[in-house]
Amino acid sequence: MWYHDGMRNLALAAVLATQLCTLAACRRSEPPMRNPERFAATPPEGTTEGTTAGTPVGKDKPTADQACNKAEPAGPLRWFHDDYDGALACARARKVPLVVDLWAPWCHTCLSMQTTVFQEPELAPMAERFVFVALDTDREINARALGKLSIGAWPTFYVLASTDEAVQSRFVGAASKAQFLDFLAHGSRGAAPGSPADDLLRQGERAATIKDHAAAVTSYRAALAAAKADWSRRPDALVSLAGALRKTGDLAACLTLGESSLEDTGQTASATDFLVNTLDCAAGLAETERARVTAFRDKAAARLASLLDHPAAQLSVDDRSDAMMNLRTLQDALGRKDAARATATRQRALLDEAAAKAATPLAAMTYNWPRAEVTVYLGKGAELVADLEKSAAALPQEYDPPYRLAWTLWKSGRPEQAAAWCDKAVARAYGPRKARVLGLAADLAAERKDLEAERKARAAMVATYESLPPEQAAPEALAKAKEALAALEARAAGKPAAPAAK
Repeated sequence: MWYHDGMRNLALAAVLATQLCTLAACRRSEPPMRNPERFAATPPEGTTEGTTAGTPVGKDKPTADQACNKAEPAGPLRWFHDDYDGALACARARKVPLVVDLWAPWCHTCLSMQTTVFQEPELAPMAERFVFVALDTDREINARALGKLSIGAWPTFYVLASTDEAVQSRFVGAASKAQFLDFLAHGSRGAAPGSPADDLLRQGERAATIKDHAAAVTSYRAALAAAKADWSRRPDALVSLAGALRKTGDLAACLTLGESSLEDTGQTASATDFLVNTLDCAAGLAETERARVTAFRDKAAARLASLLDHPAAQLSVDDRSDAMMNLRTLQDALGRKDAARATATRQRALLDEAAAKAATPLAAMTYNWPRAEVTVYLGKGAELVADLEKSAAALPQEYDPPYRLAWTLWKSGRPEQAAAWCDKAVARAYGPRKARVLGLAADLAAERKDLEAERKARAAMVATYESLPPEQAAPEALAKAKEALAALEARAAGKPAAPAAK
């Protein structure tokens, strides 16, 4: 599903204001995704900034074999890691399109895609037709690529023409195997004329990439109007349209789309993603159109229940977990507390079984956050602590296990222990995510009434946001962090806090 800093859960929890916590969800791979310290690529010897990595200055262009020798096998595909220029050089040498996976280690949907869909044997022929690169969006080395490819939700996938880096196809959120193959097929056609719906969808994705959301809305609507009834990309086109309407602020049109199209999004994670976007829009109209919004939430809950029960639903364990989380959030908002708790119990059982069966600690890490969130929701967070400790021990370079463990301990009433694990997460984290981890450190210090520790954490949070390159900058988050630090310092000095910025 889609996420602002995580995935569908985050949006819906914020929308309905019924969750206990700030969610950060997504998915990732296993062979492609190794320890973060091993991702930090450096330009090959003999290259300079602004040249294509792997192409020696003053030398002839490399052969395809030379340009592509940094790609590593992972299941049926070969992947470059955090090396956009190297992957592009390979794609140009082979004269094939470039597939980009924008992911992050905290994103459980990113992890799930990489351990499920990307391991499907049916993807094997794609290794000859494309070059694949995975870019951790929190790493500074990938900032320049992020300046070309916008991301507002994780994961986001692109197919680019290797000649001029033009966007040929785009997919946001979790995809089924069939959807991912369709996304690749759409991208492989490039500039060649396709169906009117395909061509208009491409126009919309290009507009969305440069954040011209109004133009994207126009193109997405035209694509859907031109599409045949059996158009395979209808579900993800509807997700993209809903997201673009939300970003333009046209909440009424977004809600109307949700009401009219919630049954048109198929039996994949796109159904959940579509509802998250449109429910977000509905939340903005809740005060003025309460009855309408309540009716839509009721229909959305029924749609999610139907999706989960559908015998042909193409859902990974992570997809099912997300649908269940959003279903129980709706059930809570509608006052159906017993039903919500029953859904949470089902979700926990699903996740616990998947984690126990995971082939590697890295694959099991996919489920750390949703397991933490649902066990805390059930008031049983303490029962997960041992498993999270094992995850942190098995993955000593990963920041996410100690971060999830710290949060779980905090919500289980053990802030001192939580602070120790949070310190470990801070030491391992990097980029924008480090600021989020420091935010947890500040919250833990505040609960312990340790004013100096809170001040240091909030100051470090501000410094981290200020140090980010422009492509990773988060102006709103920086402003809020500065506001919180100023309020804390004013309180320590016995002065009234400045009014919050509007």
